[in-house]
Amino acid sequence: MATDYFNEIETHFAMRRGTPFILSAKDWALMKKWHGEGVPLPVVLEAIDAVFEKNETSGRRKVISSLSYCRHAVKELWEDRKNLYVGGEETTPELAAAEILATLAQRLETSEIGAPFAARVRALTGTVPKIEQQLLDLERELLDAAIASAPGEVEAMRAEIGAALGDTSRIDEKTLARTMEANLRRLVRERFELPRLTLF
Repeated sequence: MATDYFNEIETHFAMRRGTPFILSAKDWALMKKWHGEGVPLPVVLEAIDAVFEKNETSGRRKVISSLSYCRHAVKELWEDRKNLYVGGEETTPELAAAEILATLAQRLETSEIGAPFAARVRALTGTVPKIEQQLLDLERELLDAAIASAPGEVEAMRAEIGAALGDTSRIDEKTLARTMEANLRRLVRERFELPRLTLF
């Protein structure tokens, strides 16, 4: 769903900024452009990470206040990854996808939370965009299962996120809830050592 695509990008960007954040109309137009061009969500998220990591390790740390800062990184990364969609010289996209799914399933099998999802990941078939959407749905289920399995730890994580965000009194509830959720899912993924379910 397009709304999931937009929400994931918005919450990931806010999480990397470390503050609740409302995207501008210009940022929304950029996300719609990426969606319309078929840029996969994991490519956008990886590009955002790359921009923030580069900024954090550079001597001059800029305040990244707009998604526009990431547009070149998204374009470059998508150019690099397109061969998976159209097929490289050695293999078809579907064959490459099957190999990646097998690797993801193996990684899931090493985790008590992830193990029940391994067979479902291994069984996915179809075009690369279709598999990518199914993986997005499965990842949501996987993280929900992880959150439900450790209520005490999750409460501690929520408290940690709240403390890190500081004063949120001027942020509307919807934006704050999305930021909290994005941060929680990141911490849960790290705590349970769950892989991001993507072909990219």
